[in-house]
Amino acid sequence: MEQLVLTIAISYLFVLLVIVFDLKFHSGMWRELLFSSFLSLIQLFAIAFVILYLLKLNISFLNFGVVLLFFFNASLIAYRRLRPFPYSTLRAFSTILFSISMTSFFSLFLLYLAGILKPTPTSLIPLAGIVTAAGMRSLSLAFRYFKTRLFDLQDILLGLFALGASELHVFRFLFKNLIDDITVPVRDMFRSAGIVHIPGVMVGLLLSGVFPVKAAAVQFAILSTMVFQFTFTPAITLFLFVLLFGFKIYPGGSNGED
Repeated sequence: MEQLVLTIAISYLFVLLVIVFDLKFHSGMWRELLFSSFLSLIQLFAIAFVILYLLKLNISFLNFGVVLLFFFNASLIAYRRLRPFPYSTLRAFSTILFSISMTSFFSLFLLYLAGILKPTPTSLIPLAGIVTAAGMRSLSLAFRYFKTRLFDLQDILLGLFALGASELHVFRFLFKNLIDDITVPVRDMFRSAGIVHIPGVMVGLLLSGVFPVKAAAVQFAILSTMVFQFTFTPAITLFLFVLLFGFKIYPGGSNGED
């Protein structure tokens, strides 16, 4: 118990140092960081007991229920990054949920065909979490850049429309200006794997006695899946937004209002 308390205390020391730094520079993220840190700790404790419970029950539909919960929560977090948004919450959230669910399910299905994913709690839940989180993070970046680019490039976009360009052509031009920034984190991860850091999945497999070459191949498959998620989740989501809602440019780089 003492070791557990010490681990949590040191972990929060890192968080508190970031909060102090944030307060010094007045960037305003400390409230979200403080709340998220408490929420994260509670969620991690909860999921640890949930996985232990699911292991004992070994009921497939409960495992898939947890995965669907991942999809829902990831969509909710991504939607909060989109706000303010000038259209109905239900339609916007449903679009995000559809995109995250579709790309994540497709990725998990291919991992299942490759023999990497098993329909057991120890395999399904961690991999589903990794894949879904990748899509969520890509959308958080995509929404931020999307709103900013709509404002920064508004003269060019209006010019394209004036020349008779379709919304699809304008979207392709805009997304070309977004995708490089959106995929920077996963491309850096791809490039640095093995020479800057040893990814967690590979470490876990090696510690469990898996042959090193197989562990490396599985980790490469996970990284490749994350590249797919970072590319196609925002592409599908933003395309559907443009298709359903059209383009709307707001002053100051904001794509909506409360």
